[in-house]
Amino acid sequence: MSFLSLYRKYRPEDFTDLIGQDHVVQTLKNALKNDRVAHAYLFAGPRGTGKTSTAKVFAKALNCAEPAADLEPCGECNSCQRITNGSSLDVIEIDAASNRGIDEIRELREKVKFYPGEGQYKVYIIDEVHMLTTGAFNALLKTLEEPPDSVVFILATTEPHKVITTIMSRCQRFDFTLLSLGDIKKRLKHIAEEEGYKISVEALDILARSARGGMRDGISLLDQAISFSDGQLAAEEIARMLGRVNKDKLKEFLFYLSQNQSQKALQLLDKQLEAGLGIERFSDELVAYCRELLLIKECGVDSGILEYSQSYLDELAAAAANLSTARITNIIDEFAQLKQKLRSSARPRLQLEISVIKLSSKQSSESSLEARLSQLEFKLNELQNRAKVPAEELEAQKPVQKEIEKRAQKSSSREKEELPAQNKAKAAADKKQSRSDAAGGSLSLEKLKNYWAKVLSEIRKRDISVQALLREAEPTAVEGKKIIIVFPEDKKFHFKGARSNQSMITNVISSLLNQYVELEFVLGDYKKKSLSEEQSTQTEVNEASRAKSELQNSTSAKKKSQSKKKQSFGIEEIARIFSGEIIEVDESILEKKGGN
Repeated sequence: MSFLSLYRKYRPEDFTDLIGQDHVVQTLKNALKNDRVAHAYLFAGPRGTGKTSTAKVFAKALNCAEPAADLEPCGECNSCQRITNGSSLDVIEIDAASNRGIDEIRELREKVKFYPGEGQYKVYIIDEVHMLTTGAFNALLKTLEEPPDSVVFILATTEPHKVITTIMSRCQRFDFTLLSLGDIKKRLKHIAEEEGYKISVEALDILARSARGGMRDGISLLDQAISFSDGQLAAEEIARMLGRVNKDKLKEFLFYLSQNQSQKALQLLDKQLEAGLGIERFSDELVAYCRELLLIKECGVDSGILEYSQSYLDELAAAAANLSTARITNIIDEFAQLKQKLRSSARPRLQLEISVIKLSSKQSSESSLEARLSQLEFKLNELQNRAKVPAEELEAQKPVQKEIEKRAQKSSSREKEELPAQNKAKAAADKKQSRSDAAGGSLSLEKLKNYWAKVLSEIRKRDISVQALLREAEPTAVEGKKIIIVFPEDKKFHFKGARSNQSMITNVISSLLNQYVELEFVLGDYKKKSLSEEQSTQTEVNEASRAKSELQNSTSAKKKSQSKKKQSFGIEEIARIFSGEIIEVDESILEKKGGN
């Protein structure tokens, strides 16, 4: 007898062999038990999850001459034997991919009129039914809706969304799910033992993960591993067969990234690529490994989320202890973006090396903290510069300010220790001048021009396109807190682009200068007001102020006169009523006497 592939040799023969689809098995058994067998079923799910195998087992159970008490097919009667070896006239398998036309379906409609030859039911299993044409689907509708009593249709598909709704509405639908790692490992271990091979737990882990939820894929990989390793099913051999990256290498690579050792990380990467490992494969392996570290770090070894051997879980825990959660997520994000870049890049290796350098640079590990400190400093200064900030709010900000100063001092001392001895004096002088400028709060054009190179450098880190726009301009004037930035007349495009990013540019300048500023972009020449214009403006302001003062005085005198008239009118009226006499009093004399 010729060689038989393992996935064919160990195909499920009864309901017990169907692994991971308990909801489907239970429903079909109950249908047999209660004599509620439907005329049409739709089995939908990913490849290798047991759709066709379940259909054959169900066909056996429908036609078995001596079923067991639990409704399992006996596997020994003539009907079961014929269905197993594919010679049964009552179970017809149709590949819709190669029999997808309307003529094949018309022929099927003629055949369903015949009664089953041996069993109780004639079962039609149509595999990959979504491949049928629209005309073939329409030709099947009436037969599928009202077939003869002895006919059962089982439609199997990996793409149920392509099956027209009129067909789906006439079927009982069962969704097959991907199998768990535990179920796959259990089945692979059983098959290996039946074949007389010993397989380690670590090797089972690798095969099960590579199967990606498909039992048939897992069994095929086991078959390949037996041939590759000549029966020596060790984890190292299987990993080499699959082209997997050694976990120790990934662990070492992550260590270099965490220690900011870009040279060693690139050297390790070069060895892996020279050994024939693909760039995308390395990226996928690294992201998958980082995911495992992240889950272990956040959920623990005993959470049960990762169905791996205890020894491998302990290795993951040891590796995760050396990395922070933020660091792991940063690596995952960078390599996820890298995967998008690789699709359109003409130099994929260069993109990979750039990502490694970014992740292993000191700037990447400290930029997040520095950005947050800069943002806090800017917000705090903005609050302090507002005139109407309540005193309680300022008091509440003091702890934040102290924390910022404390972290800044630590960062400053760390940087000084790293500087060479000959540059310490210069660095200290620069920092002292920077603190002096920030504390003074004064903003001048000269100070702004000294910081302009730093402004462009910081904007480049955030968005290189904005930096390119701003390079065509220069700070021209400072009016209080307002900075005038002028673009040449022929740089209208750059002018508009900078205005659309004004908020980001303002934040960068405010952070570097450590004070709140406003920006005004000007296209073309900018000229400050002349002295005569300023004097004229000042004169107008003075005249307006004088007129306002005179108006206020006039209004006040008028109100006082009206008040006296009202008061005089009231006294005269009282004197008239009581026949009295009005005597005027000199209030200055009374005040002098009162003072004595």
